Amino acid sequence: MSMPVLKLEGVSKTYPGVRALDQVSIDCLPGEVHAIIGENGSGKSTLMKIASGVVRPDSGVVEIAGQRSASVDPRTASALGLSTVYQDDSLVLELTVAQNLFMASRPGSVRFDDMNVWAAERLAAYGVNIAPDALIADLSPAQRQFVEIVKALQSEPKALLLDEPTSTLDADGVRKLASIIRDLTARGTGIIYVSHRLPEILALADRVTVLRDGMHQGTFAVTKSLSEHDLITLMVGRDIDVEYAAKATIIDEHPVLVVKKLSGKAFQDISFSSRRGEILGFAGAEGNGQREVLRALVGLEEAHGTVECAGQQVSTASPRSAFESGLLFLSSDRKGEAIFPELSVGKNMIFPLLGKLTTLGLLSRKKEQATAAAMKRDFGVAAADLSVPVIQLSGGNQQKAVLARSFRSGAKAFLIDEPTQGVDAGARFEIYKAIRENIQSDGTCIVNSSDAQELAGICDRVLVFSRGRIVHELVGDAITEENIVGGFLTARDDRQTTNADAATATATFLQQLTGGSASWWVPLLFLLGLVAIVAAYATTNSSVFLKPINFRHLLLALTPVAIVAMAQLHTLLIKGIDVSVGSLMSTVVVAMSFLVVSGASPLMIAGGTAACLLLGVGTGLANGALVRFGRINPVITTIATLSILQGFALVGRPTPAGIIDGRVTSLLRTCIGVLPAATIFVVIAALVGDYWLHHTRSGLLVKATGFREEAARRSGAPVTWIHLRAYILAGVGAAIAGMFLGAQVGVGHPSVGQNYALASIAAAVLGGAALTGGRGSFSGALLGAFFFTLMSNVISVLGLNSAFGVIASGTMTLVAIVLYSGVAGFDRLVRFFTRSRREAEGAAS
Repeated sequence: MSMPVLKLEGVSKTYPGVRALDQVSIDCLPGEVHAIIGENGSGKSTLMKIASGVVRPDSGVVEIAGQRSASVDPRTASALGLSTVYQDDSLVLELTVAQNLFMASRPGSVRFDDMNVWAAERLAAYGVNIAPDALIADLSPAQRQFVEIVKALQSEPKALLLDEPTSTLDADGVRKLASIIRDLTARGTGIIYVSHRLPEILALADRVTVLRDGMHQGTFAVTKSLSEHDLITLMVGRDIDVEYAAKATIIDEHPVLVVKKLSGKAFQDISFSSRRGEILGFAGAEGNGQREVLRALVGLEEAHGTVECAGQQVSTASPRSAFESGLLFLSSDRKGEAIFPELSVGKNMIFPLLGKLTTLGLLSRKKEQATAAAMKRDFGVAAADLSVPVIQLSGGNQQKAVLARSFRSGAKAFLIDEPTQGVDAGARFEIYKAIRENIQSDGTCIVNSSDAQELAGICDRVLVFSRGRIVHELVGDAITEENIVGGFLTARDDRQTTNADAATATATFLQQLTGGSASWWVPLLFLLGLVAIVAAYATTNSSVFLKPINFRHLLLALTPVAIVAMAQLHTLLIKGIDVSVGSLMSTVVVAMSFLVVSGASPLMIAGGTAACLLLGVGTGLANGALVRFGRINPVITTIATLSILQGFALVGRPTPAGIIDGRVTSLLRTCIGVLPAATIFVVIAALVGDYWLHHTRSGLLVKATGFREEAARRSGAPVTWIHLRAYILAGVGAAIAGMFLGAQVGVGHPSVGQNYALASIAAAVLGGAALTGGRGSFSGALLGAFFFTLMSNVISVLGLNSAFGVIASGTMTLVAIVLYSGVAGFDRLVRFFTRSRREAEGAAS
């Protein structure tokens, strides 16, 4: 018998109040597909995370390709030959397809400059037709899933873990994945396959292990005699009725929802009606417009056409106006758009009913608990207590909680996208039953599903979409899985293009202009334009501005601002911040007045300089350790550090005193003509920094960590070291900036750096950095610092009120925050103004 490529022995894991796994043992052989099944909450995902090193077990042993360990981390697991495609994707949405694949490659195996060509070859090798330079955020869920799969295969793993790999795939995607799996197993790769879709298990798996309540219920060979009914019985521990809820025998011909000539970016000329008591299905391959139609009906996608609900015209300007007209949408993105993860189960369920449970604006606790308890009972939500955060429930119970609040909301038309995605078999049929029972009186339901079998089992009619149009309508006995799949596979309609209006074209241009991480150079152009405008104004209004002495003074003043702005960028890139840099600069200036004093020997000066740098290292390391290991908010941490450093500075020099050695100040203020040597230093530092950030693997991992730390960690990034290094570099940069500042003031001034913390943040943000992490450039931080220094210089030269500069600088910073918050942020802003305009037009009409 072959040695297993993956083996887990006696693995246990307990979370507060929950025994997720109890002495579970499984193995996977080379060339085998070993399926893991179980109800939601049975421990499947926890088992996969332990195997891949994301979660550390309380006890047990993990063995990968013969290497045994009590636990592994993702980097070690990958090195030993194990890759994972997680249920919750591990892609960095703000990066491109090629960048995400590159992070998963072996260091040194691919040149950074060859990344796109290499990625295109890897995608083509698995039949995935996706552009390597496309942003992950712009891909459909199915496309992201295939990028995940290709990414996991870059290391040519001996063992591959697939956790719900088909949850976002349509029938064609499932067939493509099955082909990839068969090719991998033929080459000897062992595959652990977790799925709720039992037909896939029976078609692909060689063995199947059943988990229930975190315990191993047995491992069985997949044979022709093993049925879906057998698997469900093993999963739930009892024999259940696996048939779909009975379809409606009589449907009222009176339509509840009527849609006429609805057109949007992804669909054209959509017309249909849905009747009282009817479940209407939307079918089609992923990306053919069916999901976008549902979202457009409630104002989540822009569209034009006529929508009526219960005889009244519906405003699709926003989800709120659609809801007030009787339409309610349930997103397939349960965590992102359907639940409030940190709120309790009870709060999640009663949310739409708050108006009915309040008196004079005060919520009745008694009514709230009674209503939530009734909904919990009626919809079979399995939760230990209504006060438990809903995110702690299984996917099936989260979905039941969402359905409970939806069907008690008073809406008439329910639009459900993927009603049972990530839901186990037992809960799935309970959900089908709940949908049918709650629309019988006067409601209707539209279901979009990638599962053709599901649509055939629950729908009274099915509309088949292809290329943004309805191409078939199936009714009665024609609603079969074969007809549904065949309907969109054989459709021949060509999608018609429409001319975008000026507003849409403008929005598209602005979205490209503000492409976040993909266009890090855009802020440089913006800043250069601002600098040119300010410089031109100063030149025309002052004869002093262009004189060499003013220019030299401007550049000398720039040096400490630019260095500390670039130092601050290190922390902003990893979604941190360091407000202690200004006080650190003051402390370094005070330290120089003691250690680098007039007349000191060269050895003492060298030692004093080294001590100042070590002060920066120590401060950065302390900040990083407290933030990373102490899990203290970076603002709170660095404010505390700021106070400590400022206190030391004041103890050392209560008032300005102590002359810093003139040889040192002269050296740091050296000029080559009118150009200070320090200016050359900061420009070279910025260029080197940008090359590292945007053209090396290390820089890419920093951006990935800032954008989405967990995804970066799963890709093998040393995220803890990246965080610590960022704060250390910020401290060292602030110390160097402090030395240049000391050269300018010449004495030990205890508060000379107090304004530099905010200036460093503002300069970095104006240069393209974001408090949300991942974005920015060192050249941008340098130009941002130059802009602020230029503003101060111009105000001084022209004799203007200093308040003008403060207002202008703050305004430009706010503009930068809006422009460079990335595509997602800008999209939200565009949608806000578009939605406001549509609501205003609707109110006027």
